Amino acid sequence: HHSTQANAILAMEQFEGLLGIHCSPDLLFFLCAMYAPICTLDFQHEPIKPCKSVCERARAGCEPVLIKYGHAWPDSLACDELPVYDRGVCISPEAIVTAEGSDFPMDSNNGNCRGTNAER
Repeated sequence: HHSTQANAILAMEQFEGLLGIHCSPDLLFFLCAMYAPICTLDFQHEPIKPCKSVCERARAGCEPVLIKYGHAWPDSLACDELPVYDRGVCISPEAIVTAEGSDFPMDSNNGNCRGTNAER
């Protein structure tokens, strides 16, 4: 995770092209969970990471686009490093939807993580 919101915004900006073509419905959630992770009192020093399955779905949709343009899936987003849902604490889109909508800091209307002041 990144130490400041400004760093997180900079890191996420490199994925604007992929977000724009909607190569995976999980990409925005995954990037928000990686770069602006949820922190709780129990997980102050180790934020809650996205589940491995979320990463794999985002990668499956977007890696072919990256390869087409001569790029690889970033090592910093390695799915193998992430927890499996049944063996660790992790976050997935399915786990956080409530009656009022998503509690996750993500705004699907403009493709930004909420609270990062990325709205321009």
